[in-house]
Amino acid sequence: MRNTRTIQFELYTHTDPLFPIGKASALDEIEFEMQGEELVLDCLLPSDAVSENKLVITATHVDARYVNFCGTVLLDDLDIAKGSVELVLTGSGDAGSYMTQLSLLGETGGVKNVVDAQVELARAIENHNAEELPYKKEQPFFKTLSMRLTAWKNELMDGLALQR
Repeated sequence: MRNTRTIQFELYTHTDPLFPIGKASALDEIEFEMQGEELVLDCLLPSDAVSENKLVITATHVDARYVNFCGTVLLDDLDIAKGSVELVLTGSGDAGSYMTQLSLLGETGGVKNVVDAQVELARAIENHNAEELPYKKEQPFFKTLSMRLTAWKNELMDGLALQR
């Protein structure tokens, strides 16, 4: 049975008998909930989470080399008291499996805790405002250059097609 939208940090630990063989647990079977052009997951907070920590989540399609979706949440006292928080991811990508990484960052920005999980996306999401998304600014230079050259080539080809 799939867990429809909850991810947690303690999927398994080094003391878990399944950890050395990398055996996935039922908690790894997660699906994104779609709300318009956004993806939503619930996160059960780890025991070391405190107010003013930041959760950063990225999701990369298994066939991609760059981040497709991302989101950030600054934790407050209410989140800590509830023990969970709703994560909203924006971006665009194809349907399928996504390697999703969730990082808990402390006050100084250092990583306190991290978890990776495979999450399924039922249908493609095409966000036409993707150029404005924060993860696009953080792409390696070559990827950014390649994307811009492709966009320029497409515009040039469209212009030539209109002249005919």
